Amino acid sequence: MDKPIVSLARNENIELAVIQALDQIKLPNLNNKTILLKPNVGREVGPKLGVNTNPDVVSAVFNYLNSRFEAKFLLGDSPIINTDTNKAFISSGYSNLINNNKLQYIDLDDPPPITLKIPKGRVIKDIKVTGYWNEIDCIISIPVLKMHMHCGASLSFKNLKGIIYKRNKIKLHHLQFPEIIAQLKPNLNKVKELDIAISDLSHIIKPELVIIDASYALEGMGPSSGNKVKMDTIIASNNFLAADIIALALTRQDWSLNDVPHLKLISELGKKNPKSYRDIVTIPEDFQKFKRNLEAPPTTITIKYNNVRFISEQACSACLSTVTNLLKNNIEFIEENYTSDNPLRIAIGKGLNESDLYEDTFLIGNCTANNKDSGIFIKGCTPVESSIIDIIRKKIEERK
Repeated sequence: MDKPIVSLARNENIELAVIQALDQIKLPNLNNKTILLKPNVGREVGPKLGVNTNPDVVSAVFNYLNSRFEAKFLLGDSPIINTDTNKAFISSGYSNLINNNKLQYIDLDDPPPITLKIPKGRVIKDIKVTGYWNEIDCIISIPVLKMHMHCGASLSFKNLKGIIYKRNKIKLHHLQFPEIIAQLKPNLNKVKELDIAISDLSHIIKPELVIIDASYALEGMGPSSGNKVKMDTIIASNNFLAADIIALALTRQDWSLNDVPHLKLISELGKKNPKSYRDIVTIPEDFQKFKRNLEAPPTTITIKYNNVRFISEQACSACLSTVTNLLKNNIEFIEENYTSDNPLRIAIGKGLNESDLYEDTFLIGNCTANNKDSGIFIKGCTPVESSIIDIIRKKIEERK
């Protein structure tokens, strides 16, 4: 009876799946509380692609809770840098929710931030979070289930990185603690400073309820460039770690928590924290029928174009996703203007070597600034796809 409970439901009618999953668990008392519904809406993409949380899931969660509790409901997120929050929500299909007069839509980046102390943090001792923090009584995390090239997977706790204020999210990618990494590597070989930083957040941020959206999951090169997989599944729990562990057990049967280091680190913070699916009660008990193997994120990024030369050294997922989408969305333009003998050269990441660069290499992102004299520097963290293409077009015209 001490084990956490995770509820699962599958239905092509995703609203019915949400209802069934929530009916099977005991909900926290939300009466007279201010509740933040926190989906993952980090990018300006279309709906139901497995990149952002399916708005149908969020709508079903809101309708379910609103009918049962007298509470104030907020809906909000803070997307990746250089992404307009309103555009991200609208393009992802949230217009009806934004205009619902029973639900207050907020941009988490609007008010000035609040600094929270993390005394037990290993690599971060304080963090700036949304200025709405003191108004929120409960957080309900509603992430989309997806693989992640730097974190293994992005689930209900990784989703809470969106509570961090604006560019402070980027700081988690730039931390350098080689001594701590050296201590952890023997037992957790995939660990990075980013993983430790995310686990540090669990000291101060905890969702009261999680509903993982696996209506459309994302496999392969997440968080934004993978392939969507229709699963029609909802995973719900009062215990975020238990929910994330079950989500992994469904989609990556060959993995342990070592493959998602931030969850491994969180599991070690308390003796009663679950360490595997064996420490969790699922409803229904036989959760094997929900299994759907997802392709793991790639360990290296290979650009399969004869007319493109791509270098990535210690780059974050935002730059990797931007470049991948840039090439995918502009392949005709690239083929018209570049050949295998005269390729498009792109480099990203803070670990670039000057000897690998040519004067016509496009150095994308602020992390490449140390080498900006060795190529064509495009500033931004991360620069948007349209601005990159505009600069490439300009250089082509100059060359002609």
